[in-house]
Amino acid sequence: MMDPPTNEPGSMDILYLLERLEEVLGSGSRLPFTSRTLIDDEECFAIIDQIRLSLPNEIRQARMVNAEREALLDEARARADHIIKMAEADAQERVRDHHVTQQAQARASEIVAQAERDSLKVRDEADDYVYRVLMELDRHLESLATTVRNGLQSLHEGRESAQPAADFDSGGYGRDNPEWGSSGTGSIK
Repeated sequence: MMDPPTNEPGSMDILYLLERLEEVLGSGSRLPFTSRTLIDDEECFAIIDQIRLSLPNEIRQARMVNAEREALLDEARARADHIIKMAEADAQERVRDHHVTQQAQARASEIVAQAERDSLKVRDEADDYVYRVLMELDRHLESLATTVRNGLQSLHEGRESAQPAADFDSGGYGRDNPEWGSSGTGSIK
């Protein structure tokens, strides 16, 4: 098992938590003569709670990436506007002379075209970066959802196989039974 990463104080990496959950689910005791496994449901629920606490950090990181992208785009736009304004001012100064005016217009067009190319390049790079980060987050979240669904299914199957049908029908082994823990997690007193 890998050590918990320390990206942010008070948060845990989702992949680490998923590995822990998988480890707990895999380390359960097999019930003889069945394909069922007993697991420590309290530990599973504790890990799931940690995952819930870590998700806002992942979402916050995605929002920060979006904010950085917007800041880069704003900077590129401001830079392009600045270049355009400088080109316009330069062109106005040279209006007096026709030859100089033609050169200024050509230079202004060149500067505007370069600024637009630079702006497009910065925007494309920012979009690519945001896309990669969001795809990685999507993979993490999909993996988390699959692991949680599998864990819940295993818990459900484990509980169904652990209770004989006759006892369950008579009401002797349900969550309402006083022998079950008060937390309702299925641990017997």
